[in-house]
Amino acid sequence: MILSLSDVSELKTQVAERFSATVHFCDSCGGQSFIIEDPTDTLKAFITDFFAAKNLKAVFSENGEHFTVRRNS
Repeated sequence: MILSLSDVSELKTQVAERFSATVHFCDSCGGQSFIIEDPTDTLKAFITDFFAAKNLKAVFSENGEHFTVRRNS
């Protein structure tokens, strides 16, 4: 799943405005991933809902600091 830069920018802006948090975007030939500094359950729920509205799924690491995005199956 490849996200557009406009989707990434929209997510980063909304998270910064609503949560005063930073989402780091990593884009490499191995794929795209994100890192969240100090994730909260509320922030993770927002990210989940953000991508669900685009028919996508955020998949978080066990500690919640990293996530990737996949198509809903």
